[in-house]
Amino acid sequence: MPLFTRTRTNPIFYQDRLELILRDEPERLERMRSEPENTDLLTWNVFSSLDTHDDPGWLAYRLQEIGGPRLRAPVRVSLFSGRRRTPYLRPSPSYIRAVHERTGVQHGVADGIAVFEEPIEVPVRIETPDVLLLVDTGRQRLRTGAGGRDRIAEIVDAGLEHARRLSSRLSIGLVVEAGSDLLDSHVPDLATAAALTTLLPWRDAPPEVELHATSWSTVLAIWEDEMDRLDLGGQPVRAFRAYADDARH
Repeated sequence: MPLFTRTRTNPIFYQDRLELILRDEPERLERMRSEPENTDLLTWNVFSSLDTHDDPGWLAYRLQEIGGPRLRAPVRVSLFSGRRRTPYLRPSPSYIRAVHERTGVQHGVADGIAVFEEPIEVPVRIETPDVLLLVDTGRQRLRTGAGGRDRIAEIVDAGLEHARRLSSRLSIGLVVEAGSDLLDSHVPDLATAAALTTLLPWRDAPPEVELHATSWSTVLAIWEDEMDRLDLGGQPVRAFRAYADDARH
């Protein structure tokens, strides 16, 4: 029986492409197909379709609301990458050293802290000429980082390593529901070099990173504004608009 059927399915765009990307995660695909208010589904439909925009310069401008004013064309969007799919987003060597020093466990020993050395996934990775933008998505809060670590620290730490390889600045975009503490207080409190240094004490120098938080309502409004410029032929647009309205209320 095919995973996606004509009945009892959420409105998913570009199904063949999604099945290929998540071919090794059938449970995740099933949740996207059937779970109400699924964050992966919102993320996929919005950002995979924005990637088809017919004006890269204008798309970069609109994405500045998520990732800051330094974004410019061309824009390269990848979804659900970093852990199972390349390019991998690995924790920094300094973080790994700090974990082993704190626990007293040496490299190469099979132990319970191996999870901290594994690559991490970000829902959306956007590469531009000057900026690497990593977008994490959630509802009222973000998911927990590997081994229970702070999710923002995890993304910033691994993102700085990838940004260094690309010779790019790092920007972090967090998309959550309106009213989340991330929007109202947490991210504004972190948006200084001193606060980020406290968040990543294993780094010798303050990280150069921008941190932004945006509501799903704002992101979906951007998508609605640009819908006529996207390649949505044959996609269940009307059903997704109804689904998105339900998800944000």
